[in-house]
Amino acid sequence: MQTTFYTDAAQSFTSGEASLQTLEQELATGNAVPNAGVNPAAFIGAAADANDISQLNAEDGNQTSVQDTLGLGTSALDEASTVLDQVQQIALEAINGTVDGSEYQALSEQVQQNLQQLLAVANTAGNNGNYVFAGTAANTKPFVQTAGGSVNYMGDDGLSSVEVSPGITINAALSGAPFLGGFSGDGYASVTAASANTGAATFLPVGVLNAASASAFQRASAPITVSFSTTASGKETYLATQGSATLGSGSAQPGQDITLDGIQFGLSGTPSAGDSFTVSPARPQSVFDLVQTIQNALASPGTTAAQRAQTTQVLGNALSGITQYQGLFTSANARIGVVLQTVSNAGTANAQRSTSDQTDAANLTSANTPDVLTAIDEQTTALQAALQAFGMTEGLSVFNYL
Repeated sequence: MQTTFYTDAAQSFTSGEASLQTLEQELATGNAVPNAGVNPAAFIGAAADANDISQLNAEDGNQTSVQDTLGLGTSALDEASTVLDQVQQIALEAINGTVDGSEYQALSEQVQQNLQQLLAVANTAGNNGNYVFAGTAANTKPFVQTAGGSVNYMGDDGLSSVEVSPGITINAALSGAPFLGGFSGDGYASVTAASANTGAATFLPVGVLNAASASAFQRASAPITVSFSTTASGKETYLATQGSATLGSGSAQPGQDITLDGIQFGLSGTPSAGDSFTVSPARPQSVFDLVQTIQNALASPGTTAAQRAQTTQVLGNALSGITQYQGLFTSANARIGVVLQTVSNAGTANAQRSTSDQTDAANLTSANTPDVLTAIDEQTTALQAALQAFGMTEGLSVFNYL
């Protein structure tokens, strides 16, 4: 009997002390469900909330990475547009005849510097070394200039799907398309002057009157030849042919507009008899080739009126290309802006969901401090009373043996 009494008492004290330790641990950590054995449903629910928060944190990291990359892309495109503005101003300065022969070389050198600036911008890389406009080939320098001066694209146009919020993915890869997507001339037609021209005329696209016809011409391959002649009475005329077909003819006066295949062309200056221009369907032209064309034209402007007209023809044709690329840069920035807004919205949604998860987990597992303090007080009192009772009983038991 004595053995049973002591054993039961020891177990009771041990249990009481364990319960008190559990309460004290609950008070210290604020967690009322440290394991599944305490409350399986609450433990599983809190674990699910924790997993969701972990996933949201990973997606927040994706958001930061995407924002860094696309932010660099936006800044780079803005800088590229600024550089093109400078090239445009130089070309206009040369066309408007506000420079003399000795200044063309300086302008050519400035455009060459602008070309290198564009190349550097197109090869923008982040702090992690990844190139912004390389598509999914982020470790590859996207634009490489050859010894001959041409620029090759080494990246790709692949997609990089990144989850930024539960069920929401975006393409985080930027290709080199904004620097490659333009066409020669105005995007429909590119006009070159015959090298043998002796007049001072230029013939450039100035507008589109029929987009369907202009697009059909651009998709085709047959060029149009516009030749000029002088009648016996001294009147200037033009003849536009495409192969064996005549597309138009008539008088040719400086300042006159001539429409061919839906494209409106402006005649400036006076052509000489026998002068001609070739109107070719526009073909892809990188921004680097475009700027290189301007640089080369300024480097060899010629000295005669006919030679300067040739230079003006090249520069005027190139100005249309600059307008295209300014539009491409703006459009690319707008698309990036849409993605960045999506990422921003995802960040807000993730923050709200994370807060909800934290609240739910707290409701499931957080200790009720006042209740825990009361329980600790009650458990302490009960354990002290038990110890006192045990001491009194033990004393009586010993007395009985005397």
